Amino acid sequence: MKTNINSIIITFSTFIFLSCSPTSSGFSIPGDEDQFAGSVVLNNKVDILFVVDNTSSMMQHQKRIAGQLAPLILDLNKLKMDYRFAVTTTSMGEPSQSCPQTSRSLIGAPKYLTVKNIANLQDRFVVGQSGCDIERGLDAMAHVISEKYLASITSDFIRSDALLVVNFITDEEDKSSEYGNSSTDDFIKLLDRRKPLFKDGARGWIANFIGTLNPNVSCDQLGASPNVGIKYLKLIDASSGVKSSICNLDMTTTVSNIRARIVGVLTSYRFKEEPNKSTIEVSVGGERIFEDAINGWTLLTEGETFILRFNGEAIPQADEPVIVNYTPARPR
Repeated sequence: MKTNINSIIITFSTFIFLSCSPTSSGFSIPGDEDQFAGSVVLNNKVDILFVVDNTSSMMQHQKRIAGQLAPLILDLNKLKMDYRFAVTTTSMGEPSQSCPQTSRSLIGAPKYLTVKNIANLQDRFVVGQSGCDIERGLDAMAHVISEKYLASITSDFIRSDALLVVNFITDEEDKSSEYGNSSTDDFIKLLDRRKPLFKDGARGWIANFIGTLNPNVSCDQLGASPNVGIKYLKLIDASSGVKSSICNLDMTTTVSNIRARIVGVLTSYRFKEEPNKSTIEVSVGGERIFEDAINGWTLLTEGETFILRFNGEAIPQADEPVIVNYTPARPR
């Protein structure tokens, strides 16, 4: 019986594309050889959009959450991720006396922040409380990531080869209708079209939600009744995103979970076949690491796909080589 031993050398880097196609780059190994040994380039790019409710009840939440974003940035910097942050609001009315000039747009200039100017994120996140009375966060997300809008402002915020992460922050239910019916799967399908699956089958987008989760719990200082964001949660559940109550005074865990979800997708290795777990050997930056849910690797399944997830101190930086050796569970 022939034994197949696969050796994969992984390095995070930047892809160079010859077109503007929205087809995502992937994290899979090429070819169907019985044995594989070579260099595989993984993508470390992530485009992160905050859709922030800017109605009268939200100022308290904006300031509190903005003040707790620093650990997310520190972790992405530590891992040398290539990130872009942008902010929009749930206001989708045409700018007028009842809707601010920032409606239907990415906030600020430049339109997104990178490692060079990320210190401005906290101020940009606090979008105020003069927004339109009707919150349309899903429409707002669809509008600012659309090719038409980005072309109109000459922005390259959304990269075809980057993971897209959309974070909704609101204490109200969505009332979108322009880009789809938010009571259906329209916005899931919209994101699937805008950010197709990566070549290895991984989803090209993730949605997270900080909002009202319990119909019996309200933290609105103006006394409004709680309004659960059920329509947002469709996207969160579809992408296994993070959901958290906006009433939490300490957002440390929420921010940490969002960071873990982003890094988990970007640094996970997806096997092209089921591995024999006992044969898996992994090294990061030349140092052997072992199975450990805290500071090592874990083997997970996603549907019929087997995924090697890095944890804690074992998460590789963007320029660290990762070597994975394994024998398939079912020799070909």
